[in-house]
Amino acid sequence: MRAFCLIFDRLRSGCEDDRVRLLYDESGRPPKTLTESELERLYDHPVGPDGRWVRTNFVTTLDGSIYGPDGRSGSINTESDHHLFALQRALADVILVGAGTARVEGYRAVDLAPWQRELRQRIGLADFPVLVIVTATLSLDPELARPADGHGGPVIIVSTDDHDDAVIEPFRSAGIDVWQLGHGAVDLARVIARLVERGLPRMLCEGGPRLHHGLLSAGLVDELAITLAPTVVGGEAPRTVHGDWISPAPGFRPDRILLADDQTLFLSYVAG
Repeated sequence: MRAFCLIFDRLRSGCEDDRVRLLYDESGRPPKTLTESELERLYDHPVGPDGRWVRTNFVTTLDGSIYGPDGRSGSINTESDHHLFALQRALADVILVGAGTARVEGYRAVDLAPWQRELRQRIGLADFPVLVIVTATLSLDPELARPADGHGGPVIIVSTDDHDDAVIEPFRSAGIDVWQLGHGAVDLARVIARLVERGLPRMLCEGGPRLHHGLLSAGLVDELAITLAPTVVGGEAPRTVHGDWISPAPGFRPDRILLADDQTLFLSYVAG
């Protein structure tokens, strides 16, 4: 397991063993090494005043690319990013993703490693997070309802009311719950509200840039989690947000910064 150094944590601090090292926080406490349990507490989803916590999580290179030459984020991931990615999934009720990212990255019903399931059981979460895919076109393969391996969680596809039952039926036959929220474009505020109503307040958005733009524009993002991979790739890949200028631009403040021993930097900013 990689070690993580906590450089700055504005809201929370503390540690128990030698997995993650606290280098600095506002209180001026001396450097410490943090544990896996401390990582769990740092990445737990606090429930905000709106009864939910929406975190977006992206990996980007030093030159701002969200994927490598193969067009996938996996080619710029580091070992430490793989672990924190898995940890964040283990702590979420919902994995929210856009259809483009779901297709490119090969998303399926979410399956988890034994340690992730044990963690979820320990903190009282369902066995698996719900995979929620946002798509206006429904250009998806119903087979995504089947996990890549073993058991997997439920899948919800959220689209618009522009599709008739004949188009939707293959997804429902595959065991996918289909929500139609919005005309022409998915109403993201209604999506988030319905998830909260269903008792799923801990939401982790894993992309893509257009969905991220929509969530930010609607003021629905509580936390930005950004992994800064220690590499440069060039090319013309998009940024973490793609779309028109957002006005007024939402403001975020730093919450914590972690540095892994493979030189990957983890940044977290909260709204406000």
